[in-house]
Amino acid sequence: MELRHLRYFIAVAEELNFSRAAQRLHVSQPPLSRQIRDLESELRVKLLDRDRQRVQLTRVGKQILVKARRLVKDAEVLKSDARQLAQQSQKDLQIGYAPAPSSAIIALILRRYHELAPAAPLTLHDLSLNEILVGLKTKKLDAALTLRPKPGEMRGLKFEQLRRHSVGIICAKSNPWADLQSICPADVPIEKLVGYCASDFPEYHQWVAGVLGVNKSRVHFIQQCDGVLSIITAVESGVAPAVVGEFTKIIAGDRICYIPFLSKASFMDVGLLYRRGEMHENLKKLVAASSESRAKS
Repeated sequence: MELRHLRYFIAVAEELNFSRAAQRLHVSQPPLSRQIRDLESELRVKLLDRDRQRVQLTRVGKQILVKARRLVKDAEVLKSDARQLAQQSQKDLQIGYAPAPSSAIIALILRRYHELAPAAPLTLHDLSLNEILVGLKTKKLDAALTLRPKPGEMRGLKFEQLRRHSVGIICAKSNPWADLQSICPADVPIEKLVGYCASDFPEYHQWVAGVLGVNKSRVHFIQQCDGVLSIITAVESGVAPAVVGEFTKIIAGDRICYIPFLSKASFMDVGLLYRRGEMHENLKKLVAASSESRAKS
């Protein structure tokens, strides 16, 4: 039995006339009659009572008509779903990421994602948190691995926490603090710090002031950098320390020393950020890959 048999039967059952049904299906009448006979023969039931004057559904034919319509509808839905899945599997997933915060998890997540969606294209964008938020809200990004945004920035977005990192400072190995196990935020020299450029990372300067418990105007950055590698290099040179998340030492390795703050309230959440209600197939796989990385942490 083929779907064609069911479509032909439905047309005849609705028209109750072979000529009109043939016109509706754009076929000639003899093949249509033959297809109906083949269907009745395969089902071993009589579906239509017909003579030269009229065509009527049998009692069984009426019941089969209901099921035939359902099967044809399900088949159309299946075709539509298949086309949609095929398009999604080829969708180039646009992923933003903050290099330093995501350094501990991005490789693991992407490795698992490519196992779940082999050959699915993906493009990575190295961005600041502000750029990530704009990219998500303008739909230029599908998701991002980044720091947790402020509550007021979360409208229409969902954040799934994957890691929590301590906050502290990085300093050169020659710095007198290098041997400390922890440090008090009040001991950090607010008049002499290395940090990210205010133009590229405007949220960073306010964040540092908040962590150190001082007004933003009191914090002075003697060297501003355009990325995490520049900050590590500046700190390694001994010019000044920098206030960062624990994840920075993953990128820096043993080039500098990381000293966490004494305050247990100082931490940074890193996770997957995406728009609510837009879970297409490849994004679901990225979320699944991220969830697995959280379970392994």
